[in-house]
Amino acid sequence: MLKLVQQECIKLKRSKFLLIGLLGTLIVPFFVIVKAVTNYLSHPDNVVSIFSLYDDALMFLMLLFAPMVLTVLESMIISREYNDGTLKNIFVIPISQTAFLTGKLLFFAVLTFLFLFISWLEILIFALICSFFIPVAELTVPSFLFFLLKMLLGGIFLYATQTPFIYLTIRTKGVVAPLIAIAAVSLINVVLSNSPVAGFYPWSASYLLIFGRLSGSGCPKEISISIIFVLCILGIAASVVRFRKTAL
Repeated sequence: MLKLVQQECIKLKRSKFLLIGLLGTLIVPFFVIVKAVTNYLSHPDNVVSIFSLYDDALMFLMLLFAPMVLTVLESMIISREYNDGTLKNIFVIPISQTAFLTGKLLFFAVLTFLFLFISWLEILIFALICSFFIPVAELTVPSFLFFLLKMLLGGIFLYATQTPFIYLTIRTKGVVAPLIAIAAVSLINVVLSNSPVAGFYPWSASYLLIFGRLSGSGCPKEISISIIFVLCILGIAASVVRFRKTAL
């Protein structure tokens, strides 16, 4: 299974998809840092805070940017196997369809956590650089570790809510349907982020769960987690069943 994950990394490296995706992770942290510094220069009373930096970064990542970038990468990785006709050659070697898809699902999980880890690391580096020029509050090791755990937890929820788009890619063998779907999901995220029903919407609930902000949504934490878990299981199960049919 590890070899399958390594092969996916090699294929992405050759096609430049991985490099483009990783460079894309720099956008949100950079935007958050610039916004905070600009706000401080305009209003010196508003001190730059590590908590506000990571809070804003996680909001943009979980509700808008990360799902869209990951969906683009996931859909291109899977659809390419169909469009290039490589599936017929792959299954000549002794590897089952389930193992092949499992390898891709594991790679997507690694990609998700890598995406969030790089975002966490970039904010850490920028915050340290900014601290030489302007005051930065909560600049401590416990603060960074606290938000590293938040990022990793966000990675779990983010991956769980990405599985339906993997199924859409396998179903349509293309990138159009999953991209349209994630655009619609992201738009609804923006609309529902402060709504009382946000806890019942898995993509918004993921962000609210990380910071314990479900109290205003009227949805118990257990219900939100259950919805996300069921969505993940259904997405994976549907992907496996559909892939076995289309790969025959």
